[in-house]
Amino acid sequence: MAISVIFSNGEEKSVPSYMLDYLIWEKKIVAFLRSTGWVQIGRDPIRMAQKPLTRSGERWSDFLYKRG
Repeated sequence: MAISVIFSNGEEKSVPSYMLDYLIWEKKIVAFLRSTGWVQIGRDPIRMAQKPLTRSGERWSDFLYKRG
């Protein structure tokens, strides 16, 4: 499932839903689209997950960048 997001540089793009927590955690996006409308990071309430680790103990962001 893809989610529309707005990156810090103003670019709007659809990303896979599994990337949303990572993008929020790393402050790469300023907003994302819910069914109820746009959510602005830092202004609207959001649920934050803990930064996940892969089974090998690598940071999730490392895992994302290694995907081919």
